[in-house]
Amino acid sequence: MSETTLQQVDNYRETSQLIREISTSLTEDQLSWKPAPEKWSVKEVVAHLVDSSFVHSVRIRKIVAEQAQGFILYDQDAWVASSRANESSFEEILLAFDAILAYNARYYERLKPEQWEHKGLNNGKEVSAADLFQGFIRHVNIHLAQIQRNLDALPAALR
Repeated sequence: MSETTLQQVDNYRETSQLIREISTSLTEDQLSWKPAPEKWSVKEVVAHLVDSSFVHSVRIRKIVAEQAQGFILYDQDAWVASSRANESSFEEILLAFDAILAYNARYYERLKPEQWEHKGLNNGKEVSAADLFQGFIRHVNIHLAQIQRNLDALPAALR
């Protein structure tokens, strides 16, 4: 594994810590607040990251092990809605996220350089395991920014 990839795995692994730093002083009301009915709360964003980590875990393993021709697709909004994350403890959601991050990070560290080049199809577009990994890191960063936007938009009554 290249030094760059090792650093990216470390960055991936630190994602949960970033979420903890952002949310450490938040109340349950702040964590559950939604900027609009169709938008996600902080809890829902993190629950989505757990869901997408599970899906990503299967996708990357199918590419590496099977050089799969199609990705597992899912309806993220339906998954978030059915999770009822706002009824969960934020700490429980973070513990699940920690576990899947640690499990996937160990997997990435064991991949051989040629396995990063294995390819699969995502909506008809060919992507490598490395592309999928990079895409997931971008995905997490998008949601970290979403969490910050939620916090910035909190109504005065919740601040």
